[in-house]
Amino acid sequence: MKTVFHVSSAQPSDYQEAMVNALNLLTDESVSSPDDEVVIVANSAGVRMFVSATAANPEMVNNLLDQDVSLRACQNALRGMGVTDEELLTGVEGVPSGSGELARLQNEGYGYIKAP
Repeated sequence: MKTVFHVSSAQPSDYQEAMVNALNLLTDESVSSPDDEVVIVANSAGVRMFVSATAANPEMVNNLLDQDVSLRACQNALRGMGVTDEELLTGVEGVPSGSGELARLQNEGYGYIKAP
């Protein structure tokens, strides 16, 4: 199964919820399999969840990376905050446009979940 979670909220509790939802999906044996592809795309204020200076739970980000979840942050939003890719947590990838990345992934067959 291929799933993308979309995070745009400015609330750290929403970041936590999105990450927990992704981990729950991966551990749900009724729908998961070893070849699952899970992506979290953050845009707008949601990119704060992946910026070193503003990340509310870098340990959970590392846990997601350990589970092979791909983490992507919108570079447009980062630029708006005055942040560069170098300021992202290790393992997080900058993408040119969060909206574009979401559209591309859905075109590739990813199921879309807005979190929260």
